[in-house]
Amino acid sequence: MWWQQSLALHRENSDQAGQGSVLGNLALLDLRQGRYQQATGRLRQSLALARTTGNRGTESMALVNLGEISLRQGAYQRAAGQLQQALALARQTGDQSHEVSALTRLGEVCLRLRRYEQAADHLQHALALARDTGDREDEAEALNGLGEVLLGTGQPGQARAQYAAALTLASRIGGKYQQARACDGLARAHQAGGNSSQAHRHWQEALALYTTLGTPEADHVRAQLIAGDEDTCPEYR
Repeated sequence: MWWQQSLALHRENSDQAGQGSVLGNLALLDLRQGRYQQATGRLRQSLALARTTGNRGTESMALVNLGEISLRQGAYQRAAGQLQQALALARQTGDQSHEVSALTRLGEVCLRLRRYEQAADHLQHALALARDTGDREDEAEALNGLGEVLLGTGQPGQARAQYAAALTLASRIGGKYQQARACDGLARAHQAGGNSSQAHRHWQEALALYTTLGTPEADHVRAQLIAGDEDTCPEYR
């Protein structure tokens, strides 16, 4: 793997900043494929090296990804703390990309805690920043998050509009992960509206994308398809 070769080269050259950056990228691959323990170990190494070398960008990104792992593991208070640190650091350094990443994940933490108004505030701010910077991947992520807020507050029709916008944008840039999230969201929104056939179609699309990516979300979607046409909306993950 290219990243492994790059890490070995940085170690040979005693390049701590380079090691921290590469470890962060390797950890992101682990995170997406559900290898949370391995990702956490690499992120902690990346964070320590970033702080040693004063690499604020790598430091904030490591904190964002540690926050995402905590979020996925249900450790919401820990996730919030890590993401608040990342957000403060990104704002100090003027790193709007990492600010958007921290805001979207803070929005997800608030979603899990059913703090919908606070979630919407974080996600709307993230959406505005993503549009200002022209980061389409972050824009699609924020749109998916806003779809979750609307779905969680009993507005499946408006949620579908957000998910559809996210799907269009993610498809345009080839962002398969956000495409898959949008398809899953569309399925749940259609299911909440009583349209099981459309839900089934979108879940099939989500499953194909998640399976291609090798992410653990594929198991959740597969379970919805196996369950068949149910009348109630699946609980938010």
